[in-house]
Amino acid sequence: MKEMTFQLRPVSGKFLPFHKRHGAVAALAALSFCALSVVTQAQAAPLARPNIVLLIADDMGWGDLSSYGHPVFETPNIDRMAQEGQRWTDFYVSSPTCSPSRGAMLTGRVETRTGLYGVANTVVIENDPNSFLDKETTIAQVLKGNGYSTALFGKWHLGDAAAAYPTRAGFDEWWGTPMSNDAYYVGGVTNEQLRKRAMSGEPLQKLYGEYLAQATASFASPRSEMWDVPLISSNRVEAGTQVRYEDKELERPIDQKTYNRRLTDQVVDYVGRKHEQPFFAWVGYEKPHLPHFAGPEFEGTSRGGRIGDAIAELDHSVGRVLEALRRSGNDKDTLVVFVSDNGPWLWFEELSGSTGVLREGKKSTYEGGVRVPAIFWQPGTVTPAVVHGIGSTYDLLPTFAAMTGTRLPAAKLDGVDLSATLKDKTDSPRHTMPYYQGGKLMAWREGDWKLNVYEASAHFGGGDGKLAKPTLYHLGRDPGEKYDQADKEPAIVERLLRNASTFEQSITKAQPGFDRVLKTSR
Repeated sequence: MKEMTFQLRPVSGKFLPFHKRHGAVAALAALSFCALSVVTQAQAAPLARPNIVLLIADDMGWGDLSSYGHPVFETPNIDRMAQEGQRWTDFYVSSPTCSPSRGAMLTGRVETRTGLYGVANTVVIENDPNSFLDKETTIAQVLKGNGYSTALFGKWHLGDAAAAYPTRAGFDEWWGTPMSNDAYYVGGVTNEQLRKRAMSGEPLQKLYGEYLAQATASFASPRSEMWDVPLISSNRVEAGTQVRYEDKELERPIDQKTYNRRLTDQVVDYVGRKHEQPFFAWVGYEKPHLPHFAGPEFEGTSRGGRIGDAIAELDHSVGRVLEALRRSGNDKDTLVVFVSDNGPWLWFEELSGSTGVLREGKKSTYEGGVRVPAIFWQPGTVTPAVVHGIGSTYDLLPTFAAMTGTRLPAAKLDGVDLSATLKDKTDSPRHTMPYYQGGKLMAWREGDWKLNVYEASAHFGGGDGKLAKPTLYHLGRDPGEKYDQADKEPAIVERLLRNASTFEQSITKAQPGFDRVLKTSR
């Protein structure tokens, strides 16, 4: 006879569709009532190969969630996820812009190993004919080799040529957009025209100023038709040993006001289906990247303005996904991770997000550009905690492999397995963090000490040249990187410089893949 155990669970454990009109008290009150249910030990045990859902916000700052201290933005569903799971305070992306960040997230490898970076182009640009992952092994391919179904919903940003689609990189299916929701701009001077003018020798500061003025005006009064963004579906179809792809353009330009709801519908349908094998779903949200389009039920509901509305809708989407897992009975058998791809785009003032106490934002390797919110959730497996150890999106691939019994790829990985911390609250095994941008090792962290070797400012004219003298910050006492300790701690400066140099010398540097398009676009 199977051993019987008793388990307390909420009568209404729903992640409720929530925004300001519904009221926080009513939404949270339902979580306080418990009933006794009887389950068998076999039913309570999680699957040996759990499903994985990776939720990636776009340009969300470290301080944009109420669980990370935002005083205005209301994110009850993500906050509940953090309370029931693990919230990491010192979690990093590899780079402060999205294409190299997502490339490293997919492969567990620094950008200079893979070539998934650019010097002239910090991200993959529109209409690039190249493919970028041909020589790399992705999370999707690793899990697919262990019998997983794999799907990507939403933003990709690693190539808009058919040969670069997610279905060519290990995903069985894709529904979403190839680039950011501000790509393919047709409301004025296009990005392609600005790039060509830059290549012809026009001063970059002049072009930056023109871009900033035009983007600010467009983002203040956005209309979907200003960005000719395509909505794509793609499926990988196997017939014996033959593989073919079914690619369709569903809509162009996308209706940005309804896009998040439709994206969420796709994800909810996928995680709620009856699956014959475990699944991996990569969900690339468009929010809160500019331009901000909130659905009609969220528009004008936040004291935080347009971005507050966008974040409220994003939180609502996360709640719907988690509720779908609960409703299908897959919640205890699914690891859900919420993370951002880089910090907020602070160039656009009140339309931008928040880094809290951290310095600068997107495009900067100061903390605000690369330290992001990160939450891990799997009831009964992930032990609730606030984790202050260092973690990184490099670590997702080896962690997912460990938690699913999947063999690691043969390639040299820069990620470490965080599963012991997730399950048992042991100290994080990551003790160092390299900060990359444009193929350069900009900074290096060991423990609480961070050394900046290059100027990391994202401000116009701030530059990224090598500092005449490195700066040193203690991130425990000074997370805002205000007080340089280099003169007081020369031995620590020397140690971090030496260790950073050793790490960099261990890498055979690949050429910048995102710049290859320049050879054919002159």
